[in-house]
Amino acid sequence: MTTSNRLDQLVELTGNISSAFTIALYKADPNKKTLALRHHISLSPNFNTEAKIDFGEGLVGKVAQSRTPFLEEDFGKNPAELCMYKKKENLKSFLAMPVTHKNLEGVLVIDSKESYSFPAKQQKIIAGLVKQMAWELDQEKKRSLFVPPNEFIFRDLVSYSRFIGESPSKNKTLERLSNIPLSILTYDAYAIVLFDSNKVGKILKFKGFNKSAANISVQLGQGLAGSCAKKQCPILLSNTEGRNTVIFGKNEDTEGSFFSLMASPISFNHQLYGVMVCGSKIAGFFSDLKLDSLTLITYSAGFSVFCVKTKEQWNYNKNLDQIVGIPNHRFLTQHTEALEKELLKNGKSACFLSLKINNLPELYSAFGINHGDLLQRGIASTISKILPSPKYIFKFSENTYIVILAERECSEAQPFQIKLERILNNNPIFVEGKPMQISAELGMSYFPNNGKTISQLIGASLHKAS
Repeated sequence: MTTSNRLDQLVELTGNISSAFTIALYKADPNKKTLALRHHISLSPNFNTEAKIDFGEGLVGKVAQSRTPFLEEDFGKNPAELCMYKKKENLKSFLAMPVTHKNLEGVLVIDSKESYSFPAKQQKIIAGLVKQMAWELDQEKKRSLFVPPNEFIFRDLVSYSRFIGESPSKNKTLERLSNIPLSILTYDAYAIVLFDSNKVGKILKFKGFNKSAANISVQLGQGLAGSCAKKQCPILLSNTEGRNTVIFGKNEDTEGSFFSLMASPISFNHQLYGVMVCGSKIAGFFSDLKLDSLTLITYSAGFSVFCVKTKEQWNYNKNLDQIVGIPNHRFLTQHTEALEKELLKNGKSACFLSLKINNLPELYSAFGINHGDLLQRGIASTISKILPSPKYIFKFSENTYIVILAERECSEAQPFQIKLERILNNNPIFVEGKPMQISAELGMSYFPNNGKTISQLIGASLHKAS
């Protein structure tokens, strides 16, 4: 049951981040060499949920047979046979990926009614999720060989694991992880350790352990927590009587000794986020069954953190210009209020510089898309090098950049505007040995002289550039 829930959530998450028209996971039957629908989400009333696809049949069957991904970014111009729909759909993009663990477990299909819907970054994210789906399908297959235990016994465990897995934020995940119901798991002490980008752990939440634990840095491979983190594997020390057991690190105070300990990693898809440690003052209190319960709970927490981070990264990427990689107009719009509070204050000055590339379409036409994109990155790099910090650079439209120079008076900013205008208009930018001469217009406005809001100041700078 838990495997099924996790698998469904993985498919739904993948569909959300890819803005799919339809996402469908087909499960492979290697004996019959067929594919059957395992889980799907579709906006089409014509999706065929009963379809059985033979290996080699249509695009989906060919992916199962070859075990190689298939991507068509302009499906409208290159239509192919599909067994997924009862009627023809006006699809524009199509991606099918084999779901393989040790063997072929299935095929994941994602389509869209927009062309070029699967950029390289998104394909990498989807590939990682597909690996986890393959593992889940493999586990599901193994569990089906055994008689399932009494579901009533694990009802609370499964319910709370899902509750943690569906946490909307990392803070909520930690809060729920630190309040496991007594009907599921009991202990005298717990600690939740999270690791930073340098793989150093900090104890963020704990109860029962000495207060000095908050100041301990957990190192990979050191102590119970560090060993669990390094191996990303649960550890049970059922009876530690007579042993000097290091739980978190050197110089820890272990007053009120714990004679039974267990630790489980908070991880997902081989990505470590943290560790949860539980302690009991009774020797032999923790068993393999209790460790299994803790492992399922921390796995759900790892899944939750992964989902939150993936959504945050995806939302962040949406607010970046896909060519230059700097914040775009959407980012500026969403953060206008915060920027105004930070920059537009009484007694402070700020300059708004607009840069418009008038002949950008002509340059793309003459030199091609690759050189045009490289040119834009060169322009952004030039802006960053010439203009002083602190500054905020935005790609306002296809051919316009907006730069906010914080804490700059008009007299200080004008020389930089003149220098930038001279460099861009008087000298070509060389892209892979080809000189590309741009025609740029620059304008500048000042706070508070030319406006009191970001919208007014950007408008004033664009007006002066025209």
